[in-house]
Amino acid sequence: MEVCPAFIDETGVLSGTVKDQPIYGIGMLVVPETQEITESFYRLHFNFIQERATERREIRRRIQSENRSITTEELDRLMWSTSHHEYKFADVSRFNIQQYIDILNLYSLFPSLEFHSLILDRRDSNADLGNWNNDVWEAYAHFAKELLTERLTRDVFAIVDLQGKPNKSDVYLEDVLCSVNSVKGCLRATSDMSIYLQIVDLLLGCVQFDFKSQMGYFEPKSRRAQERLQLVNLLKGKLGMRQGDAFLRKGQSFKSWDNPSVFTVWKGEW
Repeated sequence: MEVCPAFIDETGVLSGTVKDQPIYGIGMLVVPETQEITESFYRLHFNFIQERATERREIRRRIQSENRSITTEELDRLMWSTSHHEYKFADVSRFNIQQYIDILNLYSLFPSLEFHSLILDRRDSNADLGNWNNDVWEAYAHFAKELLTERLTRDVFAIVDLQGKPNKSDVYLEDVLCSVNSVKGCLRATSDMSIYLQIVDLLLGCVQFDFKSQMGYFEPKSRRAQERLQLVNLLKGKLGMRQGDAFLRKGQSFKSWDNPSVFTVWKGEW
């Protein structure tokens, strides 16, 4: 079985207070058949960049033809970069939500993709940093290793969102992950270098949002919550779920879907 890339990203923090950061998660996207999948996602991305450049030109033309001052909203749009863009769940807005919808729609067209997530409620004893001597870095390496150990069914080269190793730590993430039999290599990289790391952020963000919503951490009628909820419900629909369904019900620790592609959510118990 040939080695394929697996992209790994995290959401939330382990160092903040449990009240402010109740949910921590790590997600992994396994990408076989990279040629067609990569071409499709980057074509979508570059089309978006082109559309943004066109919109900026139209705004400038409109302001000049109407001989008026620029509005705050127009200024915000003109400040958007046309050479670089990262898709982050936290940045979803009414101005860009269609791009995220397009990504989820495209994602659902590739049945060979696999997404796996580990979601930790930091109030639970298994997420207590005391288990790792209150060492956030060591705990992160452990959680990432557990996700790969439990979910990988094929050999991969792991590409992990860049987290800087503390100088005082003798734990190297590459060594920890490569101790997993299925991991044949590991590279830490910034998320802006790969759209796949950004897709992990989007999918993991949807799962985390659903967990935090169940815990009452969002004002459901706020605009930002509604925009994010629209993406969460779209993803749920792709998986055959109803909008009111939770990724994990109370008492569940693991759930998996096989259509349109493999998608798992694990609460992490060891």
